Amino acid sequence: MSASDLSGLNILLLDDSRSIRLVLTTLLRGLGVTRIYESRDADEALVTARLCRPDLALVDYDLGLTSGLDAIRRFRDAWLSPFPDLPIILLAPTSLPHLTRGAEAAGADAILPKPVNAGTLATHIHDVVQAAVRRAAPPLSHTA
Repeated sequence: MSASDLSGLNILLLDDSRSIRLVLTTLLRGLGVTRIYESRDADEALVTARLCRPDLALVDYDLGLTSGLDAIRRFRDAWLSPFPDLPIILLAPTSLPHLTRGAEAAGADAILPKPVNAGTLATHIHDVVQAAVRRAAPPLSHTA
């Protein structure tokens, strides 16, 4: 996926650290993304999602008072979330086996190990968005 392919995406960043949100915003802008929405916690992220209708969320594993896994579970809850099928990438310090299992159980679509660079960020976004498109596509008709 090229930078121009990413330019049409609405991306929600969920991280309690302003400096990390700034780094991610800078990387995303370098990839051509112009619609970036930031949240500090899960409550704010759910409200922001209702307003910006994101195509993808980047969620940090450590959100201070709660974990990114808890935030992802809240996004997956159809009673709480306007978009329970929202593609979500978990940003984590490492991809340990227990973290991978926890992320999968919570509903993360992918784990992006920190530190993040533009190339791996673009690859993960492309892969997750393409997988979401495939899930949403109607099945092919096998009639002649």
